[in-house]
Amino acid sequence: MTMWVKRIVYTALAAYLLSFWVEPIVGSTTFDVNWPFLFLLLVPMFASLLPWYGFIAVVVLNFFTILYVYHGSILDWFGLWVEDLSGVLSGALPEEAIFFSAMALIGVLFAILVGRTYPSYGFVLGMIVSTLGLMAYFDTWTLYDGEGKILLAILASLLLLFVTDLAKRPSKSLVRYVSIALLVSVVLALASVSPTIEGDWSDRLTTSFQNAGNDEGSGSGRVGYGVNDEQLGGPFEQDDGIVFIARGVPARYWRIESKEIYTGKGWVESPVLDSDYNRGQLVDPDVDTTPEQALLRFDRRQTFVPYGGEYPQATETDNGTEFRVGSIEEPFPNETIHIRPSGKIVFDNDDQTTPQTIQLRYSVPSFTEEQLALNEPVTTLTEEERQAYLQLPDSLPDRVRDLAADITADSESPYEDAQAVQGYFQSGEFQYNTEDVAVPEGDTDYVDQFLFDTLIGYCDNFSTSAAVLLRASGVPTRWVKGFTMGDARGVIQGEEEYTVRNRHAHSWVEYFVEGAGWIPLEATISFSDANLLQIETEDETNSEDPAANDPQASQDNEPTNRPQEDLALDDVTSGEAATENWNMPVWGWVLIVFTVAVLVWNRKSIERLVMMLWWTRRPLNENRLVAMHRYLVKRLRGAGFKVDGRTPSELAAEVDAYYESTEMTRLTRLFEQSIYADQTPNSKYKEYWKIMIRRIMS
Repeated sequence: MTMWVKRIVYTALAAYLLSFWVEPIVGSTTFDVNWPFLFLLLVPMFASLLPWYGFIAVVVLNFFTILYVYHGSILDWFGLWVEDLSGVLSGALPEEAIFFSAMALIGVLFAILVGRTYPSYGFVLGMIVSTLGLMAYFDTWTLYDGEGKILLAILASLLLLFVTDLAKRPSKSLVRYVSIALLVSVVLALASVSPTIEGDWSDRLTTSFQNAGNDEGSGSGRVGYGVNDEQLGGPFEQDDGIVFIARGVPARYWRIESKEIYTGKGWVESPVLDSDYNRGQLVDPDVDTTPEQALLRFDRRQTFVPYGGEYPQATETDNGTEFRVGSIEEPFPNETIHIRPSGKIVFDNDDQTTPQTIQLRYSVPSFTEEQLALNEPVTTLTEEERQAYLQLPDSLPDRVRDLAADITADSESPYEDAQAVQGYFQSGEFQYNTEDVAVPEGDTDYVDQFLFDTLIGYCDNFSTSAAVLLRASGVPTRWVKGFTMGDARGVIQGEEEYTVRNRHAHSWVEYFVEGAGWIPLEATISFSDANLLQIETEDETNSEDPAANDPQASQDNEPTNRPQEDLALDDVTSGEAATENWNMPVWGWVLIVFTVAVLVWNRKSIERLVMMLWWTRRPLNENRLVAMHRYLVKRLRGAGFKVDGRTPSELAAEVDAYYESTEMTRLTRLFEQSIYADQTPNSKYKEYWKIMIRRIMS
C-alpha cells in the first residue's frame, strides 16, 4: 500500500474505534440522540489528513453546523454556554452546553494526536486500551450493553495494529498478511462458538410477585415486580437483573402503587376507588415537603413509573415525558397517561411504555413528632375510602383480631399502634427467609398461617400481616409495592447513583393519621425505615429564631465585615471550614489530570525536544561527538535494534534498510572520519543526528 492509502486506513480505523465511545458516554446523560457526537468526534479525525489551515476550517465549520442543526440557534447557544461555564466554575455540574463542547474538544484532541503521531504503536495501544476499557466499564456498571459491539472493537483494534506495523516497517513479505488473516479468523471462530447466557427479562418481570406457573401452580419461582398479587406465598427467587438506574437523589424507597382489598390469600384493587386520583398522596397541608428530582434510566421500557414521594403527574415536554408533582394548569398533552387511586401511573394504551430516560419530580414529606402523635377522628377520607382502607375479610380468624388487640393494648394513637406492630415482628420469634416460605392451601388464611404457624417469610408476609393487624386495630391502612433504594454505585458525574434490580422488589405499609396523612411503615425485619420515613426532630422545628431553619435567611443576616481574628478562630476550630478551604473544585482537578495526561502522552516528544536542544545548541567537538553517538546507539537499542557485537557500518545498514533512508550511513561515515581519521567533526553530523533521533523517538 502507498503511504497515503496506509494513512487514510490508519485514520479511518482510529476513528472507528473512537466511535465506540459515543453510545456509552452519551447514554449516561439526558441526550436522546447520538449523531451529533459522532460527527463531533469523527469529522476532526479525517480532517487531520489536511494541512493545518484546512484542519482548523473543517473543525470549526463542522462544530457550528452540528450545533445549528441540533440546537437551532447558534447565538442563543453562546448565552447558554457562558451561563453553564459560570455554573461549572462555581462548583455546579456541567449542563448540555459544556458537555457538547467537551465532546467536540475530545474529537479535536484525538484528531491532533492521530495526525502528529502517525504511525505510532504508543498511540494505537493507548487507543485500544482506553476504548476497550471504557466499553468494559460502562457495560459492567451502567445499562450500556457492549456484548455485540466488543467483537467489532477487537477486530478494528487488530486491523489498526496491522496497518501501524505496515506503516512503520514496510515489507513485501506476505507473512504479516497471512498472520492477520489467521488471527481475525480465530477471533471470529471463538466468538461464534463461545457460550452466551441469555437474559430472561420479559418472563421474570411479568411473572413476578405471583406464581410462576399457572393458577394451580405451587407458587415457587417468584422474582422481581409484577401486577398480580391475588395469591401470595411461595419461594422468592433472587435475580440481579437491572430494572432501572436512579441518579441525583438520596437513598429512597421507590413507590409504584398500593392495594386496598385483602382477600385472605393476597391483595386486589378496590372497585369503589376506580377513578382518577386527584388529591396526591393525601399529605396534610401542614406537613413540610422537600422537592426532589431524579433521573431514571431504564434498561428496558416498563409499564410502570417508580417515584420517591408524593404522586407525580405526567406531561409531555420537548425533551420527552416528564413526571412531576404539583398542579399543572393545562391538561396532559398525552391523555393516555393518568394516575389511579392506588398511585400507579397507568398507560391506557397496552403498547405504551416508559421512555428509556425519565426526568422525575416529586416532593418528599417530612413529619414532625407532634404530627405523628395526633389521634384525631378521621374526617379527611371519604366513607368509601375508610371502608376500603379498613376492610378485612369475614373469613379472617378471630385469633388474628385478638392478637392485634393484645399488641396495641397500651397504644394511644395510630403512630403508637404502628410502632407496637413493628416491634412485635422484631421480638425475635420471626425469621426472614425467601426460600422456605409456605403457600396457604384451602381455606387457610395467609396472615394467620404466618403469624401462628410458620413465622417464616419475606416482605409480603410481614407487610400484609402488619396491614391486617393495624386494620384490626381501627387504623386505615394500605399495602404498598415498589422497590427499595437499590445498590449504591458511587458518585457519577458529581451525583449519587443507585442500581435497582429485580431482587430489590419490596412491599411495605402506609397507615393514615388525621392531620398528617399517609405514614409509611417498614414492618419487615432486617429492613430499616430510615430510607422510608422522614421525621423532623423537635430541635429542627421549634427554634425561636425564624432564621435558624432558613439557610437563605441565615446567610442574609450574617455580618459582611467580620473581624479578621474571628475568621482565623473559625478556621482553626471548625474542621469543616478548614476542609472547605483546602478543597479544590472539580474543574481544578480535571485541569490537573488533563495536564498530567498530556505530559505523559507526549513524554517522548518532550524528551526528544530536550535532547535536541541540549546537544545541538552546544559546540561540536570530539568528546561531544562520542557522547552524542553513544546516546543515539542507546536509543537504537531501545527501539529493538541489535547493537552489541556489530560494526557501526553493519548497524547503519540495518537501520537505513528499516527506515528506507541513508542518514544513518552518512552519520556513521562522519563519525568514523572524526574518530579514526582524526578529522575535525563535520557540522552536518548534528543535522543527520537530529533526523535519526526524530525517527527513532517518533
